Amino acid sequence: MRSYDPLKTVEKTLIVLEELNRHPARRVSDLKAATGIPAPSLVRILETLVGIGYVRQMSRMSGYCLTEKVQALAAGYHGLPEVFEGARQAADAFTRDMLWPASIATFDADAMVVRYSTIPASPLSHKQSTINARLDMLTRGHGRAYLAFCAEEERRYVYDVLVRASLYRGTVEELEAEMAPVIASARRLGVARRDPQVETGTTTLAIPVWVGTRLVATLGTTFFRNSVRDQSPIVQRLLAAGEQIRAWTGTPARLDA
Repeated sequence: MRSYDPLKTVEKTLIVLEELNRHPARRVSDLKAATGIPAPSLVRILETLVGIGYVRQMSRMSGYCLTEKVQALAAGYHGLPEVFEGARQAADAFTRDMLWPASIATFDADAMVVRYSTIPASPLSHKQSTINARLDMLTRGHGRAYLAFCAEEERRYVYDVLVRASLYRGTVEELEAEMAPVIASARRLGVARRDPQVETGTTTLAIPVWVGTRLVATLGTTFFRNSVRDQSPIVQRLLAAGEQIRAWTGTPARLDA
């Protein structure tokens, strides 16, 4: 039996966090429709969560999304050693220089999950938000970058997970053989490319993000294929962003060579 009445504000705050967790981004009107919480209360809750770092306001049109800080609420979560600050700076600088949106993704079970995006700052983005989007490991630029630069043992483990989950119709050995040219190309160039058959109007390039000897994330950019005849400036600027992150984290150069 409860010895006190529950705090309604706490209940509403957790409901809002749960609803934000189900979607890449939500506007106040979306949250009101899903939760039944009045708009003035939602605004106060959201502004409080923004103030303490658990929620980010992307733009008036895109609404609000969770930040990576919410992961600290999970039992046993130890965080990533400040890599995201350097990676965010590099992503922001890339978009200021190249105008195209950049994103940071981390590996989660059987996919890459977008944790940060500069879409609100990019005048050339074709989407409103990709935050919390789950990206396929085998066809997406972020997934291919992670597979190309992770340890061989981890790569085979991921292949096994994908096969067991029926995300690949074949054996682990067949998957290894199919992906071998993709992995080799990404490692040679330092950049992974999205499968050209996926979202054919755009292209994604992605690179690894390191902390010491640990691959912790990927950094990528997406642009309209027909708008960029020469992709080499984008490739070079993305590689430069990787070097910026290396310098910020004190990671030796050419760790992935």
